[in-house]
Amino acid sequence: MEKKKVVKKPINKKTKNTIKTDNKKNTTKTATKSTKKKKGFTLIELLAVIIILGILMIIAIPSVTRYINDSRKNAYIDTAKEIISGARNVVNEGKLGMYDTNTTYYIPASCIQTENGTKSPYGEFTKAYVGVIYNGTGYKYYWISVDDAGQGVRNITPLDKLETDDIESDLTDSDITGVIETTGIGNRDKILILDPSTETWREVVGGATNNISEDGGVVVYPIGKTKETVAIGDIVKIGSEEFYVVKHDGNDLVLLAHYNLNVGSNKKASATEGIQDSKVKGYVSSGTKYGNVAFSSTSYWNGKVGSDYPGTYCNSNTYTAGTNCVYVYDSNSILYQYVETYKTYLEGEGATIKEARLLRVEEAYELGCENGAWSCKNSPANAPSWVYETSYWLGSAFTSYSVWRVGYSGDFNGHNYNVGGNFGVRPVIII
Repeated sequence: MEKKKVVKKPINKKTKNTIKTDNKKNTTKTATKSTKKKKGFTLIELLAVIIILGILMIIAIPSVTRYINDSRKNAYIDTAKEIISGARNVVNEGKLGMYDTNTTYYIPASCIQTENGTKSPYGEFTKAYVGVIYNGTGYKYYWISVDDAGQGVRNITPLDKLETDDIESDLTDSDITGVIETTGIGNRDKILILDPSTETWREVVGGATNNISEDGGVVVYPIGKTKETVAIGDIVKIGSEEFYVVKHDGNDLVLLAHYNLNVGSNKKASATEGIQDSKVKGYVSSGTKYGNVAFSSTSYWNGKVGSDYPGTYCNSNTYTAGTNCVYVYDSNSILYQYVETYKTYLEGEGATIKEARLLRVEEAYELGCENGAWSCKNSPANAPSWVYETSYWLGSAFTSYSVWRVGYSGDFNGHNYNVGGNFGVRPVIII
């Protein structure tokens, strides 16, 4: 009879008890531990993450957009400069015959071949031109453009001043066409535009009606002259306003308005009050009065006028507060307000004005007016006619109760400061 095999059960040595083994029960316990539920994110935590990501996007998107736009603008300028460089090569070949010093030449960008093409980083150029002028010895180059995305340089800009800030949005082809068909560079009257299909010049009928200076600013000097080389009596334009050169004062240029301002006139010459007008000439020989400009009721002499300084003349070039030689033109004067308003107007046109005031009596002396002859016209006075082509107040006291003035007929003396209607406001501008 075969013996039955006995399997000994393990014994716990400490308790001497038999350990029960149940594979099924152990397996169940292990599975329960391994499949225990893991803890996840709460709704608040998820919302916090979303908010943080949103804030980061708000911060990052404008920066990224700005970076992309700046990169595009830099690429725009680089493309323009590459086209201008290509135009320089064409001009230097001499085949286009660009030798007239009174002509502004416009070469379409489509006529220029470059390694990288002539496409704007925003789109295809629809109107883009290289402006060229010849000064007798060499050429200067300019740029104006618009692409099919409406990005472009609206104003004719010199190559050396072309920057990303010059690029504007929402431009149209007509914006550019209107400029190149009316605007000469450096006061040049003639405009020629190269025809891409025939490579021949087309002359703009009527020539230039607008002009810009060679440096691209709003100040235009006579042809062939600069701020440093203009002479006394030359006409300089600031926007559409004309001025005569009075003198060079170091690095500054002193300019006298061509005409009086149209302010407070009893016979208005135009609707543009506060701007120069050829019909506002002050008192004329016929007795007609233009430019009814009243003085301020506030004293020019710190409250002391008339009998306070009876008959005391003020011909000194030094004007000291509290004396009979106080400088007559100050912020109390309505004339001062007119001139300051005009200065603001010119600055709105893009000009940089260092000072705006009235002509001083010593400057009238320098121009040829004589206080002994009481004239700017008759011998020995020899001022040019443009000095007295209009009647206007000066910014200097004549006596304790009168002001220096220049008359329409050339007379030069003092007049009661209370009188309005005889003389106008003819500003002096320092640039």
